[in-house]
Amino acid sequence: MGRQNRELYGLQMLRAIAALAVVVRHTFDMSEGSEAGRFGPYWIATSGGAGVDLFFVISGFIMVYVSFPLGRLPDSPRDFIIKRATRIFPLYWICSAAIFALSAVGFLHNKHIDSYTILNSVLLLPGDKLVFVAWTLSYEVYFYVVFSICLALGKMGPTSIAAILLMIVGIAFGDQIQDPRFANFVSSPLILEFCFGIILALLFGAGRKWKVPQALGIIGFMVIIAASVFTMPHDAAPNATRVIMWGIPATLIVAAFLDVERPRSRLGQAAVFLGDASYALYLTHIFVMLAYGWLIKSTFVGGVSQVPVVPTIICVCIIVGVLTHLLLERPILDFIRKAIKRQRSPAVVGSVPR
Repeated sequence: MGRQNRELYGLQMLRAIAALAVVVRHTFDMSEGSEAGRFGPYWIATSGGAGVDLFFVISGFIMVYVSFPLGRLPDSPRDFIIKRATRIFPLYWICSAAIFALSAVGFLHNKHIDSYTILNSVLLLPGDKLVFVAWTLSYEVYFYVVFSICLALGKMGPTSIAAILLMIVGIAFGDQIQDPRFANFVSSPLILEFCFGIILALLFGAGRKWKVPQALGIIGFMVIIAASVFTMPHDAAPNATRVIMWGIPATLIVAAFLDVERPRSRLGQAAVFLGDASYALYLTHIFVMLAYGWLIKSTFVGGVSQVPVVPTIICVCIIVGVLTHLLLERPILDFIRKAIKRQRSPAVVGSVPR
């Protein structure tokens, strides 16, 4: 299709922004439990929720982009699922086990854990899970399953169009499912945000020079903030409204960041690195939030101004996420990938090295 392989540094930076937005959202919300009250205006925390919408659009784009590499055969459905499962589940299962352990020893006594919660947590099914932010991962897994089925078509265009159509059919008729949890999940308009990313990937790979005005990205951020101020207080709007107010602006932002070149500044390079660690940051910040909540309820922290506390908590989230990425996530991924590579490499006896 004339597409050239490019390092998508802009998307890495956006992943960092998205993860930080979620961290800010939850930190601001947690600060509300202090005597001083919420740190900062509601609209800042509310707009942080749009980090999830950015993640969904980016995911839709990336799955198409990486599944059809230039000069190589596309991923098979099996290979695609294995890659995504090994990327998503190991660290997530570790975090889920940690939450279960904390609950078992007496912490989190307000959290109800039953067999269905555990099943949901293991398989990332719709419904309550041990890791409360994992509701977004359930949508990711659903998208991966749909996309893997469509990969059987073998070409970018048919695969992408089929995936979009299947997800739209699910949105249109998902409410016919008997189980209300699955019905609400499959019929959620949030799934359209993956479709937006797929459409961007098709346009990006169409063989023409990608030129999107950077101003579109600025407009996208402004719309998200304006929606948070005027139309979506406390992130309570229905999903359909959210797709319009956050999903479409998120698509504009992703489009504007696709052609960002390798950053030369240290800040830009740090953003790219944090994008690599964004999944670890997204999952592990919940443990910092638990600690922050305990500090507010049980120590002097709850009685002082949160102005110096909130930035400190955000910095701790970043440190914990980066360390988890370097010391846990990356080694596990390297080990799994090497194991898969060894399993697939046939043992050829007496072969001549070339």
